[in-house]
Amino acid sequence: MTLVIAGHNLEKSPDYSSAWTGIKDSKLKQAGLFVAADSAITKPLSSGYKTLLGGFKKTYSILVKVWEPYFVGEYFHSYMSPYYEGCCFVAIAGSTLTAQHVMNSITEHLGHLRITHIRDEDGVGKYTVIRHCQKNPLEKNAGIDQWDENMFLHSDMDAVITADTIIDNIEYSIRESLTSAKQYKLDENDLKSMYTEFAAGAFCPVNKIHKLFTFRMKLELNLDGVYEIGIVREEIPSDKVAVLGMRTQFEARAQKTLDSCIKNSEPTAEAVFNFLNEAIDEVISSGNGEIDRPSVLKILNQNNFEKVRFTKR
Repeated sequence: MTLVIAGHNLEKSPDYSSAWTGIKDSKLKQAGLFVAADSAITKPLSSGYKTLLGGFKKTYSILVKVWEPYFVGEYFHSYMSPYYEGCCFVAIAGSTLTAQHVMNSITEHLGHLRITHIRDEDGVGKYTVIRHCQKNPLEKNAGIDQWDENMFLHSDMDAVITADTIIDNIEYSIRESLTSAKQYKLDENDLKSMYTEFAAGAFCPVNKIHKLFTFRMKLELNLDGVYEIGIVREEIPSDKVAVLGMRTQFEARAQKTLDSCIKNSEPTAEAVFNFLNEAIDEVISSGNGEIDRPSVLKILNQNNFEKVRFTKR
């Protein structure tokens, strides 16, 4: 099992005194996203869980590269250099084999995003970001179609590089990775063994905000009576936590920890990390062995994903 807790990193603003009342005001401000996680790999036993190894990485920094089109005169030539480079994070809980397969897809797609220009059925054009494996109007008639020199200005390209673009491609990667399961006649137990949850956070360079989402697998029985894997996507607002893994046992208490921080204007990341370690102590004391240290706390602030706390076993 796993315990991962992610949320919006809220920190205290500088104190200031009102010129009229002299009352100090200390409010919480957005300062990125946090993710706290244990690091145990376990296997289920009849009497609980057995820890197989510790120090397993459950939070990953993913490089985001959005490549700009390169023109020779009025003709598209290739994608030679990235226009935007940043990072996001993905956290995992569940099957390590499924997670590895999905993470490979996410890394591949986010590292090769491309800016292009498409037209809809009515001939209305728009700038957009696509994956390198998608059909691209620029590449379709490269060396034939002529493009105006006033297209693909910085203002055009800046507007389409958003957190939603990153998150949408993470969701696509998860779904695309799991489509191969459809060709096999898997039963409900097979699909349960594949079950994996994901949390993903990204910074939006357009709106200057951070966004946090969860992606949870859902078993769906199709019309042929065969189970397929669906994905439930949920955005996590700043007053909520996202819990992966031991959600039933600890989500409510993790949320209470966050609620208390917001009510008392206390920083959220450290408090939630302390709670995660309390949860680990409880599980260890029970002899169940589902989660264990080392535990880690990381912060995503714009395009910097940094480890800020680490607790050894």
